[in-house]
Amino acid sequence: MIEAERQSEAVKTQADQTRDRIVAAAREVIARKGKRGATTREIADLAGVNEATLFRHFGNKESLIIAVVKASCPDTKIRETVSHLHGPIEDDLYAIGVAMANHLESMIDMIRWSLVETDYENSIFSKEAWRPQTAVRQVITDYFSSQVDAGTIQGNADDLASVFMGMIFSRTVSREKFPDSPLFNDTDYAIRFFVNVFLNGVRSK
Repeated sequence: MIEAERQSEAVKTQADQTRDRIVAAAREVIARKGKRGATTREIADLAGVNEATLFRHFGNKESLIIAVVKASCPDTKIRETVSHLHGPIEDDLYAIGVAMANHLESMIDMIRWSLVETDYENSIFSKEAWRPQTAVRQVITDYFSSQVDAGTIQGNADDLASVFMGMIFSRTVSREKFPDSPLFNDTDYAIRFFVNVFLNGVRSK
């Protein structure tokens, strides 16, 4: 009985490893060719499996793409970051902003394809209640809700989250357009600037 359980666990571990390899390979191919251009054959070859194995794990290309996006989504990591925040709101937002900026930088290739292939991506996620952007926004919204409840800030928490995320997202996709600006090539400067503008505005007192 114990031996059978060990064998079952070994098979499960091997299956998980295979699945992870396929997801990693898909991430690499999609980064180069986009979701539309990525083929299951190229992904399977890169992962060192045949297409039958890929389809056995994911069913179809669309399900694999969803798995890649979920594996790449930083909502869990950012929620963990938020859970450890207990300082002044300026420090909290700086920590959240840096975490978001670093992740977006690591995903810039996927983001570019996402913007180009919006229609295709929408069709893939048409039956999914989950979306990466809404998952991340929910984490930030929850944080702002707690701050609104505490009286630290005012406003609609979802709108506040969208504005704060939007500043960091727009910086990420625009960096190559403004290479000489510290706002686009210095993450520390940029996030501190965004936090200050977000909390205090720019009008002279």
